Amino acid sequence: MPIEALKINQTRTKTRDENINKTLKGVLINNHVSNPNGNYISFNDIQDSLLVIDTPQYFNIPEKQQKIEHESSFDIKKAIKPLIIGTGILAGTILGLSSIIKHSSKTLLTSKSFEQLPDLAVNMNIKEEPQFAIYRAIRDPNFKNILGACAIFIMSGITIACKNFVDGAKDIWIKKQSADIERDLQENLIEVETSSFSGKLKTVNEMLQKNIKYFDSVLNNTNQSTNILNKYLSFKGRQKEAKNENGNKNKEKDIKFILLTLGVTAIALMAGKISLSNLRKTAQYSSQYANNFTENTINAINKTAQNAEKKDIPSIIEMLKSICAKPEYIKEIGAKYNLSQAETEEIIKSVNQTKKTIFADAPTALGGIPKKIQYYCYIDENRGHLYNWILNPENKFTKYIFTAFTLSSAAGYLFKQAMDAVKDVTVIKENAKTELDLRKRLVEIEIRNFKSKKESAINPLIDNFTKLAKSELKNREELKSLADNILQETKNGPPYVYT
Repeated sequence: MPIEALKINQTRTKTRDENINKTLKGVLINNHVSNPNGNYISFNDIQDSLLVIDTPQYFNIPEKQQKIEHESSFDIKKAIKPLIIGTGILAGTILGLSSIIKHSSKTLLTSKSFEQLPDLAVNMNIKEEPQFAIYRAIRDPNFKNILGACAIFIMSGITIACKNFVDGAKDIWIKKQSADIERDLQENLIEVETSSFSGKLKTVNEMLQKNIKYFDSVLNNTNQSTNILNKYLSFKGRQKEAKNENGNKNKEKDIKFILLTLGVTAIALMAGKISLSNLRKTAQYSSQYANNFTENTINAINKTAQNAEKKDIPSIIEMLKSICAKPEYIKEIGAKYNLSQAETEEIIKSVNQTKKTIFADAPTALGGIPKKIQYYCYIDENRGHLYNWILNPENKFTKYIFTAFTLSSAAGYLFKQAMDAVKDVTVIKENAKTELDLRKRLVEIEIRNFKSKKESAINPLIDNFTKLAKSELKNREELKSLADNILQETKNGPPYVYT
């Protein structure tokens, strides 16, 4: 019996010594092997807490730009260059104009009178009734003219006041209607913005549920891990496929653009060829028309000259001018009419003047008399009819015309402003409906945009979690802590629901 007790004690002592040896071994390894310096501080926890991941493939940091030599972005050369160019252009323009004037004055010394530019009359157009009334009052300051001018000024003031009142009432009504429409729009947008907000919350909740299932499958080794893991791991693959599809689409667009360019170029060349052909045909037709006109005119001259009557000489001269007849032909026709050499030379001179000159004086009725100032008026408002009524009160028709025209103009202006106001309010209402409809249609896009941004922020974290889980660099508790942080980032990280 004592022997068995002794064996038992020896076994317990050996087990205790082995446990002590293991503990000492672990302490020694931790202090001298794993931590040779003895003061090593691990950043694994803070790295997991801050979600610092080793996946640089998700983003590229741009290279540091070269240091700018000058702190100020102001460049005196660039600032002065436009001023120098503008000054040079202005100086060149002035030089060109002065050169044209010099050459014109030099040409006047040698050019013939019929080749020079014709003179212009000064026509002063009076288009406003107050100016017309003032002109008449200055020219003939009698009682009627002054009374007519006063009446026009009074009516002008009344017209301005009434017009401002109508325009102000229109603007006030439109503003009130616009405020009501804006209020209704904002009230209707509450539901739209609520839908957008709830959609974002739903997106975040769905992502949280999906991530929780995935973390649970990884940490607890359920069968769901394979499909979800493949889903996350295929994220880059889908991106590559999308890039390939986009590349193929871009290539197709480039090919279409090249074909379109070639087609437009071919059409332009064909159009240019047809245009040149049309111009050639136009020149041929014009030449043919000129030849036919000349032949017909010559035949008419010869036919008229057969009778050789003096009364036909003016028409013969005009026909000779129309075809710019040569001196030999003019002498031939003059011989048929037994004209003297002086008369024939006068006709030749007249034809030559017609051939050389391209200018003609404006009719006096339209252009006025050169070197004289001519006033004329053009009155088309009701104040002109009021002036006629004041100056001619005995004629009842002037009163009737003024009254009828003024009433019709006032009614037309009121109707126009009313219709414009209704149109503006209708446009504002329809624009508000369009805005509301657009915002409703943008809710889905806004939610998908939010989800896409959220996934772009969370998927790298999920990928990093998967990488750490496969590499077994972290135990389950550390992976659980990392998963919790990812869920916190999913819930509270950017983009934010409340923005």
